[in-house]
Amino acid sequence: MSYETEEQQVERLKEWWKENGTPLIVGALLGLAGFGGWKYWNEQKLAYQQGASDAYLKVTEILKSEKKEGLAESAKSVKANYPESSYAILSAFQLAKLAVDESKLDEAAAELNWVIEKHPTSELAPVAKIRLARILIEQDKADSALPLVSMEEGTGYYSLASLVKGDALLALDKKADALEAYKAATNDASIVAQNPSLQIKIDQLTAQVKSSEGTN
Repeated sequence: MSYETEEQQVERLKEWWKENGTPLIVGALLGLAGFGGWKYWNEQKLAYQQGASDAYLKVTEILKSEKKEGLAESAKSVKANYPESSYAILSAFQLAKLAVDESKLDEAAAELNWVIEKHPTSELAPVAKIRLARILIEQDKADSALPLVSMEEGTGYYSLASLVKGDALLALDKKADALEAYKAATNDASIVAQNPSLQIKIDQLTAQVKSSEGTN
């Protein structure tokens, strides 16, 4: 009886293996292939980031030197070869700064637009928007600057964005709105400390708005 039971168990095992053995093997192979693919992808990602870091090191070395020869070329190289990396964003910022220093505002705007469009979810995207807004205000394009600095309260760059928003609104002669934006900027003590003229603007606009309201 025991022998027959074992024989039946063997037969059932054979039947089960016939039905399920191949899918199990295929599944196992796919699992191993998936693991190998993930490992390869991860190694490639690490190599990419390391390459970008090494390339940007040349940019930082030039920045530390007295002469800035080769800075633009090195920054452009990082952008071209490692466009998906955060180092490409930093390189674009350097290129934008160089352009501003040379009064090439259109070129600076193009670099910052590249960051915004290529890396919209990056933590540095708000910085690019604020810098681009400042350039647009300088170019008498305050209307185009406003959407870039209309950030939600509570975000890390809200106060700084509010400061630039105030400048855009003031350029559009919207004094009451500019005053509110400047007041929002004072929520960050560091913004106030770095912009000593902010309180002067607030005081002047407060007087002007009150005067305007009194005459209406």
